[in-house]
Amino acid sequence: MAGGAGTVVTGNSADDCGEYNIQRMVVLALETVTPAGSLALSREGHVAATMQETGVPHAARLPLALVDWLATQGQRLEDVTHLAVVCGPGSFTGVRIGMACAQGLAVTRSWPVAAVSTLDALAEGWRATRSNGEPRTVLACLDGMRGEVFTATFRWDGATMTPLGDPLVGAPASVTVAGFADPVVVVGSGAVRYAEVWTTAGVEVIDACEPLAAGAARLAASGVCPFVAPHALRPVYIRRPDVELARDRRIAQA
Repeated sequence: MAGGAGTVVTGNSADDCGEYNIQRMVVLALETVTPAGSLALSREGHVAATMQETGVPHAARLPLALVDWLATQGQRLEDVTHLAVVCGPGSFTGVRIGMACAQGLAVTRSWPVAAVSTLDALAEGWRATRSNGEPRTVLACLDGMRGEVFTATFRWDGATMTPLGDPLVGAPASVTVAGFADPVVVVGSGAVRYAEVWTTAGVEVIDACEPLAAGAARLAASGVCPFVAPHALRPVYIRRPDVELARDRRIAQA
């Protein structure tokens, strides 16, 4: 399922229980960087995820939405052992709301928490829904508004997803999709919005393959994204917030 409403269940998760540990890892993941947002739960090797309602502000539905959705999965906050939050890039306000909610919950319940990049979660969603192991260059591409996209490039060798360089922000036409040895696939809302840029370059374009929180839950549960204390969480903005840019323009014009 790619970005639709309802609950998605996928495999390829992991937990840290080991053969002899008693407690299993139950990871709750929260994503507020997109207008709808999403939630996910990783337990015993499976991930369930859901998109949230569009048109309802994140601040108006959190944290109650977490409690309500956990109940649909037969879980309570008390059952959760770890937390993951998508830390950006994306909506500046959304990033801040998600990070604040995650920190508040983690502090009060002594949860370790993992910060997962939006672009990492996008790439992980593509990886988890592949039916074959053919190598690809994967360009995670989030609509950044203002005629820009947030991007990060990964190489999938059939077994491992490896990041290639740092995440970037810029005009779609400035994003390099040539010169790679493997076929290129561009994934995400930016890929769809600016599809003509990518298709004319001869690359595959697809939307997000699952809710972003699902990829975040899976990466956290597998240990790819480390768990830290709540105060150690850091957002990933890549681009300066609009309010700072507007302030600088006013100063320059004064």
